[in-house]
Amino acid sequence: MTSKPALTKRLDGYRKMELGNVWLLPVCMVWVAYFLEYPLGWLSWTSMVPMCGLLLLGGLYWRAKLRLLQGQNQPLAILLPWARSLQWPFAIASAIVCALCLASWITGEFALSLGDRITASIAASLAMLEYVNYYHRQLQHFDHAADWKRLLEGRGFRASQMATDLQRLRQKR
Repeated sequence: MTSKPALTKRLDGYRKMELGNVWLLPVCMVWVAYFLEYPLGWLSWTSMVPMCGLLLLGGLYWRAKLRLLQGQNQPLAILLPWARSLQWPFAIASAIVCALCLASWITGEFALSLGDRITASIAASLAMLEYVNYYHRQLQHFDHAADWKRLLEGRGFRASQMATDLQRLRQKR
């Protein structure tokens, strides 16, 4: 069992990481493309939208879970219906940008440059991974010993925290 201070520290770290990545990842992508002199077009910018949206949702979710640990359940009660209403839009947006990126690699269309295609593909892949990580299965296992042990023992990926919370919300209705 994790102590409350340790859990508080871990949740706060998740919150900071996700919210920081909302701006850090696009800035790094743009900087690398600029440095390598690859122009970015609509494919990259469009692919960054679901990625950033899911990172923002993740950061707000971990903030709400932290507040719950501190005895404030209102932030989570407000966030979960919002997260539930965004599940299909995020799934569709992530699938569309992944399909557009795949089409750009196959046809050579849609992208202004190789850097645009690579940037868009990274953003689209991250969007899909974040979608799965929040709405279905926890993909991150490297930062918590119990999760890492579970994975090494072959017990697979467990349901994500938000998926579990959303399931509880559906059962209440």
